Amino acid sequence: MKTMIRIIMIGTAIYYGYRYRYKLMNLVLSNPWLRKMLVSGSLSLPFMRNQMMHSVFSSAQKDFIK
Repeated sequence: MKTMIRIIMIGTAIYYGYRYRYKLMNLVLSNPWLRKMLVSGSLSLPFMRNQMMHSVFSSAQKDFIK
């Protein structure tokens, strides 16, 4: 019974988290301290850092060539 309640609670949290994902994102990103932690945390992941650097410098290079 306890496991069933836990599964229902997790499912409900996932459902509402997905449904209101943009409101939750705006809430988190409106706080400067949380925004700083989120950005520094995401840039500490090699995949995210490489993707971000590739995106920034490839568009800068395209602008420079024009």
